[in-house]
Amino acid sequence: MNVGMRKNKKGKQKSSVSNVKKEVPEKNTKGKKRNSPDTNKEEPTGGDGSLKRPKRAAACKDFKEKSVRLHEEKSYVVESKKEQVVDEEILAVRLTQGQEEGRPNRRLIDFVVHDANGNPQPLEMVEVDDMFISGIIMPHEESLDKEKEVHVRCDGFGRIEAWDISGYEDGSPVIWLSTEVADYDCIKPAGGYKKFFDHFFQKALACVEVYKKLSRFSGGNPEFTLDELLAGVVRAMSGNKCFSGAVSIKNFLISQGEFIYHQIIGLDETSTKNDKKFADLPVLVALRDESRNHGNVLIAKAANSGGNLVIGPESVDGAVVNQSNQSSTTVEEDEDAKLARLLQDEEYWQSNMRQKKSRGSVSASNTIYIKINEDEIANDYPLPAFYKHSNEETDEYIAVASDDVIDHPDDLPRRMLHNWSLYNSDSRLISLELLPMKPCEDIDVTIFGSGSMTEDDGSGFCLDDGPDQSSSRGLEAQDDMGLPIFLSAIKEWMIEFGSSMIFISLRTDMAWYRLGKPSKQYASWYKPVLKTVKLARTIITLLKEQSRVSRLSFADVIRKVSEFKKDHHAYISSDLAAVERYVVVHGQIILQLFAEFPDQKIKKCAFVVGLTRMMEERHHTKWVVNKKAIVQKCHSNLNPRAAMDTVASGASKRKLMQATTTRLINRIWGEYYSNYSPEDLKEGNDCDVKEEDELEEQDENEDDDKEVVVEKTLKPYSVFEHCKSHTSQKEVRWDGNPVRKISSGEDIYKQAIVCGQVIVVGAAVLVEVDEPDELPAIYFVEYMFETRNGSKMFHGRMMKWGSETVLGNTANDREVFLTNECMNYKLQDVKQTIILEVRKRPWGHHHRKDNANADRIDREKAEERKKKGLPLEYYCKSLYWPERGAFFTLPFDTMGLGSGVCHSCNLKISEEDKNISKVNSSQTGFSYKGTEYSVHDFVYVSPHQFAVESGETETFKGGRNVGLKPYAVCQLLEVVPMETKQSETRSTEVKVQRFFRPDDISPEKAYCSDIREIYYSEETHLLSVEVIEGKCEVRKKIDIPTCSAPAIFDHTFFCEHMYDPSNGSLKQLPAHIKSKFSAVSKDGDVASRKRKGKSKEGENDTEDDKQLEASPEYRLATLDIFAGCGGLSEGLQQAGVSTTKWAIEYEEPAGEAFKLNHAESLMFINNCNVILRAVMERCGDADDCISTSEAAKMASSLDAKVIDGLPLPGQVDFINGGPPCQGFSGMNRFNQSTWSKVQCEMILAFLSFADYFRPKYFLLENVRNFVSFNKGQTFRLTIASLLQMGYQVRFGILEAGAYGVSQSRKRAFIWAASPEEILPEWPEPMHVFAAPELKITLSEKSQYAAVRSTAYGAPFRAITVRDTIGDLPDVANGASKTNLEYGNDPISWFQKKIRGDMVVLTDHISKEMNELNLIRCKNIPKRPGADWRDLPDEKVKLSTGQMVDLIPWCLPNTAKRHNQWKGLFGRLDWEGNFPTSITDPQPMGKVGMCFHPEQDRILTVRECARSQGFPDNYQFFGNIQHKHRQIGNAVPPPLAYALGRKLKEALDSKRQK
Repeated sequence: MNVGMRKNKKGKQKSSVSNVKKEVPEKNTKGKKRNSPDTNKEEPTGGDGSLKRPKRAAACKDFKEKSVRLHEEKSYVVESKKEQVVDEEILAVRLTQGQEEGRPNRRLIDFVVHDANGNPQPLEMVEVDDMFISGIIMPHEESLDKEKEVHVRCDGFGRIEAWDISGYEDGSPVIWLSTEVADYDCIKPAGGYKKFFDHFFQKALACVEVYKKLSRFSGGNPEFTLDELLAGVVRAMSGNKCFSGAVSIKNFLISQGEFIYHQIIGLDETSTKNDKKFADLPVLVALRDESRNHGNVLIAKAANSGGNLVIGPESVDGAVVNQSNQSSTTVEEDEDAKLARLLQDEEYWQSNMRQKKSRGSVSASNTIYIKINEDEIANDYPLPAFYKHSNEETDEYIAVASDDVIDHPDDLPRRMLHNWSLYNSDSRLISLELLPMKPCEDIDVTIFGSGSMTEDDGSGFCLDDGPDQSSSRGLEAQDDMGLPIFLSAIKEWMIEFGSSMIFISLRTDMAWYRLGKPSKQYASWYKPVLKTVKLARTIITLLKEQSRVSRLSFADVIRKVSEFKKDHHAYISSDLAAVERYVVVHGQIILQLFAEFPDQKIKKCAFVVGLTRMMEERHHTKWVVNKKAIVQKCHSNLNPRAAMDTVASGASKRKLMQATTTRLINRIWGEYYSNYSPEDLKEGNDCDVKEEDELEEQDENEDDDKEVVVEKTLKPYSVFEHCKSHTSQKEVRWDGNPVRKISSGEDIYKQAIVCGQVIVVGAAVLVEVDEPDELPAIYFVEYMFETRNGSKMFHGRMMKWGSETVLGNTANDREVFLTNECMNYKLQDVKQTIILEVRKRPWGHHHRKDNANADRIDREKAEERKKKGLPLEYYCKSLYWPERGAFFTLPFDTMGLGSGVCHSCNLKISEEDKNISKVNSSQTGFSYKGTEYSVHDFVYVSPHQFAVESGETETFKGGRNVGLKPYAVCQLLEVVPMETKQSETRSTEVKVQRFFRPDDISPEKAYCSDIREIYYSEETHLLSVEVIEGKCEVRKKIDIPTCSAPAIFDHTFFCEHMYDPSNGSLKQLPAHIKSKFSAVSKDGDVASRKRKGKSKEGENDTEDDKQLEASPEYRLATLDIFAGCGGLSEGLQQAGVSTTKWAIEYEEPAGEAFKLNHAESLMFINNCNVILRAVMERCGDADDCISTSEAAKMASSLDAKVIDGLPLPGQVDFINGGPPCQGFSGMNRFNQSTWSKVQCEMILAFLSFADYFRPKYFLLENVRNFVSFNKGQTFRLTIASLLQMGYQVRFGILEAGAYGVSQSRKRAFIWAASPEEILPEWPEPMHVFAAPELKITLSEKSQYAAVRSTAYGAPFRAITVRDTIGDLPDVANGASKTNLEYGNDPISWFQKKIRGDMVVLTDHISKEMNELNLIRCKNIPKRPGADWRDLPDEKVKLSTGQMVDLIPWCLPNTAKRHNQWKGLFGRLDWEGNFPTSITDPQPMGKVGMCFHPEQDRILTVRECARSQGFPDNYQFFGNIQHKHRQIGNAVPPPLAYALGRKLKEALDSKRQK
């Protein structure tokens, strides 16, 4: 809602809920300025003798009259309106008089509330000082003629007598200011006053929303609890621009609770429509009390020494209402305290407004941090010692690589650190206490750490035990587990604790680490911290036991602590001075624990105030806490361990090796980062935040199905209807005679002369543009002609600069791209001709060097021309087609023919023809969206046409597909055209007979039925053709081809039963109905379906057809790089399109798994940089290879047998793989040059393989966010590199769940095809899946989605968790038996397909949870969506006798910052889908929903494999962690199969040509 926006047009007198005219009683004077001697002075009245007030609380009044003028230099004049200027308020009121009775009401705009000195002030300052108004006065009733509406500016208002809020009944706040002359409806403040007025308006809005929620008259419920009230108001105010989110709205409501309370109870005096007094509502009292306890209103106290550290507010209240005897009594607030409250309130609001875009902020009460002096605590710690670094330790920057760019500490990954130590830059052991517990601006100490990193499992330490004892046996065995790492500088630390548990966490720029068991060397340095925590907990317990907390002063607490016995766990000393010293010097820990304690009385007790004062008196250093918490990732790891030369063998495997590249790739990427890197680095974190914001926005809108935004310039142009011309006159004449005449009678020419420049067909010209900021438009001249009126024209196809394509700033300045956008121009609009080479280079690895030399000569020539000041020479070698997300080879045979025919126009005409739908003459068929339909055809119909309310409300990730429906299968019975001038489909209806699916009956029926089965019914419908989605076939079951492929792409169904929806009965289908279905022989199947068009988008192959030409000579010889366990190769080979002859994988377990499943392939378990170097050396091209000496040395040391088996250029037809991109995701963590880090990226080596081998096809797979890494630089450079090689390129994002797996897995793909091949299309999604159109931003105006979303329909239903794993036998937590009997037959269609001929079940093994997590798992309810939030809030006893909390303390304490940690410790839904498969399923991991729907365990290896679509005969290698990693990193074989089918279609199309 805009501030000052006028919502109430009834006027002040009419806005009251009550029609009773009465004065507001003297009690309840929230707005009252002060008590004056004349307390009984009458208020101004209207003509009837009574003051009509709107529905509102009473406000301030009884002021003396005074006039003032605003400072002349402060101008708030609205220039757009003609206004009169007067000096006296009463004159301005008269000039704006309308038809009114009683006290004048006026509208007020461009106003400022200011003090006597002319300084703008918050509106509520009326309560404590004389305030005045300046502004423009208008009549209260709006005029229909805005031009004649009277505006009178007056800078001489009398003093403001009162402010009021009305509009409660209308639901929109109206703010009134009253003087002795009139009441003013505040419509719009002056621009400079808006920041003050915004605050008050939001408070008024909050009052109105609270009223609406509590007033029965407005549909509210006065019985609401406080939580219900806050939730409702937060929802109502969501989207408000003044707040950053729900949390900030809630905090605002609580902070203003007392204000809201007094405004609402004031309505009791004017309203008679509510049956219950607001003052009697417990929820309002609770809101007021919560506001008082909240602590946002800080009062400046005279006793505060400088105000550097404020420990919450004292008991300073505004108008305190006594609820006894059903009455309220006003206690006047001290005037100085009131002023302090108002100023503090305003300061707090302005501070929040400045930080609303920042997710991290520091409250006003915690802006100063008191640092502990090391000398003060030295006696409590051991003698100095030094940390002994281990050679096994890995740099944190490598170990905690992430694909996400993170700008806020709360979003950093969470890990545990075991066997840890902390030390400074000299490796001297150092206390954690010396580091601030909040990030500060002036830190003069740097602390590092080392330890073994593991995933966070939720365990912690028991305070009643020593630091050597943990909450779960999972911590006891961590000494030899986890990855040894050394940390970067620690930025902050925190303590979370419960009644018996403690969690201490520290943060670096990379991650949060919860501390487990310290190292033996550091244990004595950790004990003082734990001892202080125990002491703080004991003091809190002491205070809680007191009837009045304030009775115990700081000295009293010290005395009680000194009385502890030596065996007490919090014993310090019996000496009062020693106890006081210990408490004060370790005060930061104690204060932090008090600050986190939920009891407000404890937080603000006398002990805390005294401790703060004592800490200040000790002259500890004060640091300013950072206002905005930002993760700075611009520094290298300065840990002293990073400077050590020795690297262990275990750590060396994680060391990044600079990529081996060809000179072409090195030049493209190196030149780019040389040109753009400095600018990017200057942008620093701002750019990172922007990128992360974009990713967050994508994730927040993931369930929105939005249409692709298309560039405006992509709008089709009509050749003859749209001609663009400028008025300038130029000399234009034809050069030569016309070559032909087209059907319209216009002469076609080959050549023209414009201002002395010769323009020929096939040339490129620059055309004048309307916008001076736009690049000149380049057009390729297709033909020239003269119209009948003598205009000399040309028809051209637009050519785009590279920067206007998806390439952006990675494009070559001299390369332009042909498009399918064409237009007619007058030749006089031509600005100049340009030199353009339509480039066509020979293709193949044997031409690579010649092409490289030609490119080098071309670049040198261009540089020479540039030096001489000659015009640039441009070249074009690709067609850019953004609507298809691709770059194609130029259509040389249809370009620049000069025949009067444009290939681009023909494409548009063809596309338009598809959209022209007509009923045939016999009315037995029609065309729609390019497909011919006839009576008796089987069609898909949108499922929403038959939608039934399912009542599903699940929103958790694992249940996202619940309730989604596939297309309904129907048979066309009759075409029913409507009588219109033209037989358009919009006026055409069809009569159809509906078939039902098993999932229309019940999930149980769907589970045990074939996914292709449908049921005949007698149900018929009359539908619009607009709901028809495509064609399909229905056959007899015996005519359905066998389905051995990992995914289904046939639009073929079978029907054996009849279904009666009225009673739900199923019976055998009568023979006479069966005969209606097609009985097609296998030989005639393909031809028949292609002839009839029984499919969608060209999906014409049957299962038998897929096996045709599957012999080795028809398959592509393939090299799989970064092969993993072989998911991509598996799917491609099953599609019958490739044979993986060679594979490269760095991780040995994954490489061994690949060999187990692809025995025919030659697997190189090695670094791909070494393999590429070895190949290029073997071929004599070492000079063209850029690599490290390490890679060269390793390549030369390869076994002769390995070298003999290496693939060579000319042998490889297809290269595919998914290069890891860890370095890119965190590139800005380093202070070294960006290019030096990019050189370590494996994508450079991957592209270099493509450059050197020049295969026919190339496929890159990566995570979805690959397209946005580093502001899209990686993605764009990859495309630019492939185009520079001469490839055709297509890019897009696919959702694996739409291709037959029960998993949400979005992946980016880039296809590349040689200019001699056909570029594959994207596969059609076949299964419904709740995912949006996955878009790639092409430019500021355009986005591209590879395939449609299937959230609103697809040929088949979603594959569920039950479909996937419902047949597997029960196993227990930690099951380790690798071979089992299935124990039962497969049930679902998916199970039968995935099981195949397997008799023995393998890898049905589960990770073992520790005792505590197993207990938690058993307490998670066995229902959909259950997670940690369903755990009972209780303690459990472990086998060690230790009592621990069932709910992990770190979850509820941080839930608000992390979307309630939804899904952690979560169970899957039988009818839902799996979340994205990860490399290490853990209940506290990245994807915490990993518990079986019914069994108390983590998903097994085989269950995860099935979720990825791996058949049961697929083998994995290594231990259970290795196997999970292999599965989590793999491409789902069904998705790879879908891509392979489209590649096979492209190959088949070329062969047929």
